[in-house]
Amino acid sequence: MFKKQQNSIVELTFVVILLMLFFYVLIIGSSLLIPFIIAVLFSFAIIGLSNFFKRFRVGSFLSYLFSIGTYIFIFWLIWRMIGSNVTELIEKLPQYQTIVLTIVSNLFETLKIPQPTSINQVISEINLQAIFTSVVWGVTTIFSKTGIILFYVLFILLESRHFKDKLPLMFTDDHKRSQIVGIFEKIKKDIKSYFVIKTLVSWVTAILSYCVMIVFGLDFAIFWAFLIFFLNFIPSVGSIIAVTFPILFTLVQFTESFYPLIFISSGLIGIQILMWNIIEPKFMGNKLNLSPLVIIIALGFWGTIWWVVGMLLSVPIMVIINIILSKFPSTRSIAILLSEKGELQVDNEEEVMKNRKLLFNSVKNKLSKKPKSKSKKINLKNIKK
Repeated sequence: MFKKQQNSIVELTFVVILLMLFFYVLIIGSSLLIPFIIAVLFSFAIIGLSNFFKRFRVGSFLSYLFSIGTYIFIFWLIWRMIGSNVTELIEKLPQYQTIVLTIVSNLFETLKIPQPTSINQVISEINLQAIFTSVVWGVTTIFSKTGIILFYVLFILLESRHFKDKLPLMFTDDHKRSQIVGIFEKIKKDIKSYFVIKTLVSWVTAILSYCVMIVFGLDFAIFWAFLIFFLNFIPSVGSIIAVTFPILFTLVQFTESFYPLIFISSGLIGIQILMWNIIEPKFMGNKLNLSPLVIIIALGFWGTIWWVVGMLLSVPIMVIINIILSKFPSTRSIAILLSEKGELQVDNEEEVMKNRKLLFNSVKNKLSKKPKSKSKKINLKNIKK
């Protein structure tokens, strides 16, 4: 009894030490891990677009070259479109801060409530320019490591040509080989479909939001549209933050009338509800198969470790973890706990193998049944007659 308790304490201590080392590596090695993970995802995007170009009978090298060139052009075009908006907005932030002070004082006068001096002091001491600059810096840190990311992408693309041939040769057992290959194929399929659907839905949301903002004359509409597109990749919280910024800016810009605030806020919130509660679930289906609570916890965990990049990558990382856990009997219970409804997706290969076993067993049972001896004798007598 004492030995069992001692062994359990040792195992628990070992698990705690491993978790502490894992978190330590994630935090300390973030400068290497974040560019590598982004490079892996970017490589998936390049391979997917290159496969599209191959349909038009373009060679392998040219298809990869066209794919990389297309993405570089898209990033350059986005930066050209929002670069001037960002610098102009940062310069005008002190003016908007004084407008906020005026709005607050007018609100207290309208309500006939004595205005506390502490509120004015707090608002005046808030440096919106520094806060917004830090937020923009956090976003641009992803693009600042472009050289390292492209370096990783180059070698990942070179490795991807022979990786499919290497993977089956790593395992002699056919069952393990098919299991590992199935895990990689499912991860690639689910992550690809997640990012394709998320990008399309975010793009449509940003375009519709831009149309609403430009109709009512909101300043920096293209920058707010890009912010909506970018933040919508952050689950749950991202869409709320994406709508909050332009709505607050509408309150600051249109101080004479509340009608632009009402129309812009209702339009932006309505678009978010339509896209993320109706359109996206129809296209996404049950591909993620993650509990909403797990998504929120993963968002907070990876956001604490890797900040904005961790928030963006929280869902893909949890999808990969859940797929791996669901493939092994010892960890399948954890995958069920992480899933949305407790149902794990079964691959077509597994279903085919199960059906083959059932068919084989039924045929085997039928063949093993031998006819009785009496019936044989009766048949022999009938034949003699």
